[in-house]
Parts: sequence; structure tokens; C-alpha cells
Amino acid sequence: MDRIRRVIVYTLCAVLVMTAYGCIPEPLEVSGIPAVPRQIVVTTQMVPDRSLIVLLTRTFGALEASEDSDPQDVLDQIAITDAVVTLTGPAGTDTLLALGNGFYGGVDRIFQAGERYTLHVKSELLGEVSATTVVMPTIPFRTIEASLYYDGYDDILAQIAYSLADPQESNWYMLNVQHVVRNDLMNQILNPDAYTRLIEDSGFNGQPFAEVVNVFQREYEPGDTIMVSLSHISEDYYSFMKLRLDNRFSFIEYLSEPVNYPSNVEGGKGFFNLYVPDVRVFVLQ
Repeated sequence: MDRIRRVIVYTLCAVLVMTAYGCIPEPLEVSGIPAVPRQIVVTTQMVPDRSLIVLLTRTFGALEASEDSDPQDVLDQIAITDAVVTLTGPAGTDTLLALGNGFYGGVDRIFQAGERYTLHVKSELLGEVSATTVVMPTIPFRTIEASLYYDGYDDILAQIAYSLADPQESNWYMLNVQHVVRNDLMNQILNPDAYTRLIEDSGFNGQPFAEVVNVFQREYEPGDTIMVSLSHISEDYYSFMKLRLDNRFSFIEYLSEPVNYPSNVEGGKGFFNLYVPDVRVFVLQ
């Protein structure tokens, strides 16, 4: 169980890096581009045991790296490793542990829906930022199945069939599917290939919802392990993630990431949010 738990934690770190790091911009042979102000970028992820992972990086300009750059070298350059990170909530203040490569974690508590928490980051090099959010309630899978799917073109995909019971008020969801490789966890963190789908309930508000999703991120094989998670997220975080996914291959996004994205971080960039995902692990057959 401890091994499976470690695999899940590192895999969720991979999703974190995807959302915070995305595609690295390619250098442009031009002059007169103003330097991007050095600011702290906050990305957060809650893991199945309800502990919290925070990834801290700095903003970087379009001329600082190329798509041919080594991911480890880039992470070493942009990761913030000198920070003191605290989380304050109804039960008091916790100091997160530095886990390396800009990751901070170690808050082991029960996060209750509706509770308000404030994240505070202090870096000797980049100053201080803070952000406040409210824990989103869990809306679990009602049913879920995962299997291999042959698309007729010699490709084998992962197919996820799931359903959920949507509450009456407006809700927003994030579905993630991540390939789990136990013997290459670091490579997953630096080069994540997670599939992300965003759902808003305007077409099925207050009703049961079901769909079948074919995951095209990679070709799968019998025996592959995947982790599927359903997260109930806020409207603001939905808008943040939708912009990031829509602009993943945009030249403007290359030039400005993450400067032009909406943020709830005072004094910095990124997004601080708390939710408890429903996570399921499958071995594909």
C-alpha cells in the first residue's frame, strides 16, 4: 500500500508540472522584448490521502529556454527552493516541508468542504506571495470502468466510461487520466502526459451525467496501469485551466506564460485551490 501511495503522489506531481510548466517556449531571434518580471508561480495539488503538494516556480521569458532544452535543467532553473511555505486554516498554521525541485508538502489533515485556507510563501530571492481559497466538496464517481479500446487504425487507446450525480447548483469538474510507470517516476514528473478534460454542468444541471472518453495522449498496452481522478473545482479554477488547455499550442501562450493567465495569488502568478479528488487506479486489460 505504501508503494502504491508513493506512486499516486508522484503521479499527481506529474499533473502539477504539466499545469505549471506546460510547453517550453522557443527562442526568438528578435530584440526589444521587455524582460518578464521575476515573480513566484504557485501550483497546488491535493493527493488521495488529503495531504497537499505545492509546486513553486518563477516566471520565465520566451528567450530563456527552447523546446530542445533538457527538462531537468529547466526545472532546476525555475524551481524555487529557498521558500518558507505555510498553510493557515481553522486548526492553525502548518509549515510545509521542502521535498526538492520546488515541491513542498507534508500537511496531513482532514480538509473539510467549505473551510477557508490561506497559503503564504516567503522567498529570500523573490519576496512574498499569498492566496486564499475555500475547500471544494468531493463529488465522486457514481460508476467508472476503464479498458483498452482499438480505434480501427492500429492504435490502442484507454477508454474511460464513468458517471456522476450532479448536485442542483452550478458545478465544474476536471477529469484526469495519467499513465503510471513505477520504475520511472522522475521522468513522469518532468515529462507528464496526463489527459485532462474539463466539464461544466450547464447541459445537465442537477441530473445524472455519464460519458465515454477515449484517451488519445499515448498508445496503451495490456497490463498498463492508469490513475483516473475526478475533481470538483471552482468556476475560477475552471476558467484558469480552460485558458491553459485552449492555449497550450498558441504562440501567444509561449511568449507570455503564465503572465496573462487569471490568478488568485496576491503578488505572484498561478492558482491556489483546494479540492479532494476521487481517485481510481486500473490495470488495463
